[in-house]
Amino acid sequence: MPKKKQKEISEPKVYTYEQLQKIEDHIEKHFGLIENYLQETDTDDIKLNIYALPPSEKNRCLTLVTAGMGAFEMNVPEDLTDNKLSRCELIITLPPDWNIRSEELEDCWPLHLMKLLSRLPIKEKSWLGCYHTVDYGTCFASNTQFSAVMIMPVSKDMDVCRCELDGGEIINFYRVFPLYNSELEFKCLNGSGALLDKFDKDFSFMADIDRPPVVEADFLNVIDTVESHSSKIEEKSLDTPMISGANHIAAYFRWIMEHNMLNEDFLEFFDEEIEAIRADKLDIRKFIINSLSGEFLLDMLSDEGVDFTSYYYGFYRGDDEPCYPGDVDNVALDYFGEEKYNCEEFGDEAYLFVPYDKNYYKAIYSYINKAYKKYLKMSKDKNKEN
Repeated sequence: MPKKKQKEISEPKVYTYEQLQKIEDHIEKHFGLIENYLQETDTDDIKLNIYALPPSEKNRCLTLVTAGMGAFEMNVPEDLTDNKLSRCELIITLPPDWNIRSEELEDCWPLHLMKLLSRLPIKEKSWLGCYHTVDYGTCFASNTQFSAVMIMPVSKDMDVCRCELDGGEIINFYRVFPLYNSELEFKCLNGSGALLDKFDKDFSFMADIDRPPVVEADFLNVIDTVESHSSKIEEKSLDTPMISGANHIAAYFRWIMEHNMLNEDFLEFFDEEIEAIRADKLDIRKFIINSLSGEFLLDMLSDEGVDFTSYYYGFYRGDDEPCYPGDVDNVALDYFGEEKYNCEEFGDEAYLFVPYDKNYYKAIYSYINKAYKKYLKMSKDKNKEN
């Protein structure tokens, strides 16, 4: 996107006394009482304060908030200038017992991180906004595997997120949320919405080094899991068997098997099970759950299987592109009709209620075959270009 021309900083950008007072009042009104702060003095770009807000009955976290970053006007793209996004401050929440007085890197990395992020728009002549990510490429300290951050809204309430200064200037407050590398890669591939869906709805987005990653390191190898679907049955108390979470995975697996897209090592290791599946003596769903730990992985597939699955079995990419999850929903819509498909009983998960039988396979196969024809044409056209 085009960027505005930006003047070089000749002297530190600072808030006026009145502006800083208004920002401090906003912080104490919405985030907590300021107990102490770190103040920079010997700088030539901005003068940054980092306020420490102790845990309270309302907010159980230790909170760090910057003040000074927003004195510098960021280089926001021209098409966004009317949104008043050029000035911001940052917030990070930490476990209540965090030792911010320590000078050990394992304790003070959040402070270093806030300083680095505060100057990133100056250094890069760019800007920070909601759902931007910054990859530092290495862990922040020896006690954590966090190596990146995502910038997030600090609240759903715009009065909390924005502080209006005299003259109409707006200071936007953003949350800094540390990410594992796998979470960053997942977000870059699938978008911030898909990553946020991985977190529980009541997750606090606190920077807790003890939290496990919500995306496994080998997530690129995972096509689908039964648990990600059967868990919906339990969470929403849906009246359908838990094994229904494996239905569409089993249908796709069988299509792959029948089109010789399983790799030789996999076929050799599970030769007896595959033979039983071919002879209809073994329920593929039970094979996936019991023998594959409920996981359908790319490394089970041949080269063509990997290529086709990477093309088709993923997140929605638009109406003109085939997508297996979307086609699974289409099968349910075709089967139930629009009114039943959207009924309260199904809890937005109608695909889990389609009967698992030969007609189900037939319906699923019609969509997969259509996608495969489009994939073959795309591959042929690509080969012509090369």
